[in-house]
Formats: sequence, C-alpha cells, structure tokens
Amino acid sequence: MKNCLGVILILSLSIFSYAQASLAPPYVTDINYETTAKITLRKDSTNWSRPKKVTVMAMIFPGVGQIYNKKYWKAGIVYAGFGGLMYSYKLSSDSLAKYQNILITKLNKDSATVDNYPTLTAAGAARSRDFYRRNRDFTIIGFVALYALQIIDANVDAHLKEFDINENLSLHISPDIMKTRPGMGTYNGLTLTLHLR
Repeated sequence: MKNCLGVILILSLSIFSYAQASLAPPYVTDINYETTAKITLRKDSTNWSRPKKVTVMAMIFPGVGQIYNKKYWKAGIVYAGFGGLMYSYKLSSDSLAKYQNILITKLNKDSATVDNYPTLTAAGAARSRDFYRRNRDFTIIGFVALYALQIIDANVDAHLKEFDINENLSLHISPDIMKTRPGMGTYNGLTLTLHLR
C-alpha cells in the first residue's frame, strides 16, 4: 500500500512539474552580448485550426460541424439519425414499461388484480419485456455511435478542406492487353500513370 501511494505521489509530482513547464511565459529571451538583452515575443497560439474548431463544435452540438463544413446533406442525415433513434428509444421504453407491468400483473397472486391480457402468458410477457429492453439498450449504443461518427466525419471533412490539390496533376489509364513481362508471362491489366505537368 505504501509503495502504491509512493508511486502515485511521484507520478502526480511529475505530471504537475510537466504542466508547470508547459505553462511557461509567452516570451523567449535572446541575449545579444554586443548590445543588451533582447526580448522576442512568440506568436500567440490562441487561433484554432479549422479542424480543431469543427471538432469542438461537433462535440458541443451534433451536426453543426457538418453545417460549418457546408455539407448540409450530411447534417440532414445526422439529424434524421438522431430523430429515428429518439423515436426508437421512446417506443422501446414505453413497450418495456407496458410489458413489465403486464408481467407484474401475471405474477401477482392477488385475486383482486384484473388481468387485461388473459391470452398472454407470463413467459410471453417476459420475452416481450426482454426484447424491448434489448432494443432500448441497442438504441443507446446507436446514440453513442452516431455521436462519435458525426464528430469524426466533421473532423475529416475539415482536414480535407485544408488539403491542397494541385491542378497540374493528371491520371492516365492505359489497358495492358496480352502484355508479356519476364517472370510474369502473358497478362491482361491496366497501367495507371500519374503525371505532374
């Protein structure tokens, strides 16, 4: 136990000292011995890059990253997906509560309890309850997956917007029919050649 506390203390101190070092003042001193000390200010790094800004926006409010990237149809898909998942969650939760109450009624041995579903057995009510519970749980997993995917999509789109494509690039495709190469024999295929003009 003492060893664990010691390791935790050492790790905490090292993390704290690293954090203090990363919070250094925003200037660097360059000493010129011929004249006097000269202070050069570093560039302020408070401007966010586009991908970072889009990612934070998508984390705070789903779909906004797609709108910021001007991919409106993707935002529509995100909102439709969340709408469908909300509908599925509500339907599954309501059905789960309904079949849970039916099962409680079936298992209740009180003669004053009225059974509104006499044709449904207790085993059938339990199966239906478990089915809707599983659907509700899968819907929650779907929420998390869609949330993560829309963040990743917004980030990738923002990175691709910053990607510079040279207009002088061209791709030439030529068929290779009955070509012969040493070690390969005769073959058919395509040759892809990338040209930079």
